Order: sequence, then structure tokens, then C-alpha cells
Amino acid sequence: MINKLKSQFSSLKREIQREKENIKCYNITNSINCQNCFFCDSCNSCYKITHSQYLENCMELSHSINTQNSTNSAYLKYCDNCHKSKHLIYCENCYNCIHCIASIGLKNKEYCIFNEQYSKEDYFKKLKELGDN
Repeated sequence: MINKLKSQFSSLKREIQREKENIKCYNITNSINCQNCFFCDSCNSCYKITHSQYLENCMELSHSINTQNSTNSAYLKYCDNCHKSKHLIYCENCYNCIHCIASIGLKNKEYCIFNEQYSKEDYFKKLKELGDN
């Protein structure tokens, strides 16, 4: 019984410590060193994040998942070092891009897959071929 009590106490202690490290956050879980974040899970060292999970070192992101070192963006999935962008999947080092997949080092681009630019219509056709809705 003592071991179980010790274990539960240690868990409670860790949880309270985590809450103290997050400042002005609401409804976040498993997150550390976050500030002004809302409805997030498993974020680390983030600022002004909402409706996101598994982020690290990000600022001003929303509706994103598994992303790191990115800022001022929305709907990023599995991205690294992307800024002022929307609707990116598996992208790195992209700036001011919209609707790009598996691209690296793009700037001011739209509708790219593997760094190849498509028309809006062809982009969404290609997405269907790849099996993404």
C-alpha cells in the first residue's frame, strides 16, 4: 500500500509542477513551458498555440500536429521550420506557402507537391490520387 501511495503522490507532484510551468494556458495536457496556449496536448516550449498537439518550439500556430520550430501558421502536419504558412504536410524550411506537401525550402509558393508547382485544380486531383482528402 505504501508503494502505491508513493507512486500516486509522485504522479500528482509531477502534474502540479507541469501546471506551474505553463503560464496563462487553458485546457492543455502533457505540456511543459508553454504560455498563452489553449486546447493543446503534448506541446513543449510553445507560445500562443491553439487546438494543436505534439509541437515543440513553436509560436502562434493553430490546428497543427507533430510540428517544430515554426511560427505564424495554421494547419501544419509533420513540419519543421515553416513560417507564415497554411495547410502544409511534411514540409521543411518553407516561408509564406499555402497547400504544399513534402516540400523543402519553398518561399511564397502555392499548391506544391515534392517542390513541383501545380495549378489549384491539378493539385487537388493529385491529392485524390495520393489518397488524401
